[in-house]
Amino acid sequence: MLQKKEMTALLINVISVKMLLTFPRIFIINSGNAAWIQATYNFIAVFLIFLVTKMLYRGKKNIIELAETAGGKPLKIVVGMIVFALLLINFSSIVRIFPESVKSVLLQDFKIEVIVIAFVVAIAIGAYIGIQSIAKINYIFMPTAGAVLLAFLLLLIPYYRFSNLMPIFGEGYKSIFLKGFNTVSLFSDMLFLNIFLPYCENVGEAKKSGTKALLISALIAVGILAAYCLVYPYPASKEFMIPVYQLARIIHLSSFFSRFEALFQFAWSILILLYSSIYVYAMCYVWQITFNLKFYRPLIFPIVLISSVIAMIPSSMLDLINTEEIKSLIVYPAAFLLPIIFGAVSRRYYGERTRKENADEKA
Repeated sequence: MLQKKEMTALLINVISVKMLLTFPRIFIINSGNAAWIQATYNFIAVFLIFLVTKMLYRGKKNIIELAETAGGKPLKIVVGMIVFALLLINFSSIVRIFPESVKSVLLQDFKIEVIVIAFVVAIAIGAYIGIQSIAKINYIFMPTAGAVLLAFLLLLIPYYRFSNLMPIFGEGYKSIFLKGFNTVSLFSDMLFLNIFLPYCENVGEAKKSGTKALLISALIAVGILAAYCLVYPYPASKEFMIPVYQLARIIHLSSFFSRFEALFQFAWSILILLYSSIYVYAMCYVWQITFNLKFYRPLIFPIVLISSVIAMIPSSMLDLINTEEIKSLIVYPAAFLLPIIFGAVSRRYYGERTRKENADEKA
């Protein structure tokens, strides 16, 4: 069973980690230094979708279990495979980008294959210990990560230039409010709330966790983008592959400790390892409940192996950015629509069950 605070921290991690890698650049390329406005708009759109889901959802069954209720095993398998594919698509970009980032930033002399192997072994161990242990470790570490992020944003204040935000609407209204809708995929990992719903105490606590996590994640995304846009003018701001790391490099605390990125890299690496362990466990769990398997641990090796193969396929980081943009057109409709569709199923199912119980009591 996951406590509310653990589920909240878990959701914040899986949503926000993307902002530590290449995702901010997608916002910048689309809407210039109005990227923070685009992120705010995306949050409002996702929050409205989440409110609809909250209003509909009843009970602790996740969408895969509800699919079996609505259409039997065939529909359960279809929905389970869709959810698994969504998770694999989302995870594939991280498992590709992170080892390349570590090599370029920290371990230039290491072969990428060695980094990938060390990475997947670490996340396999994380997945093996189970979601409850991962969630507890994640919850314990999140305050440290939050303190590093807050210090990071405050230490950048001397470099902020409000003139860099002009023109206020960047590349224009169309880029922000039409083309920019695709980046709601930043929040597509809210799907984890539904996947792990059976682990929550009740649906009310799960909804509170989702609301809090969504608000905090939005603040993190807008804060990071606003800081980056305040420091770097457009179009120079779109040239850096990993914007947050670029910001960390310019911070100098003193002549003794002049590289803040060392502290950033520490928090960054742990968060991504936790994120990846959560993802691998979730993919195993989805497969387990879809096919009614007794154990999930035998699934860890094949899923980690698939992830390793994806990570080792040759591709430049620029290609990954383009893939991320394409992915946003595929992932977010299913990630947001499935909980709404099966939320309506749960409302009908639990409504009928309540009416039946009331009728039995009267009889």
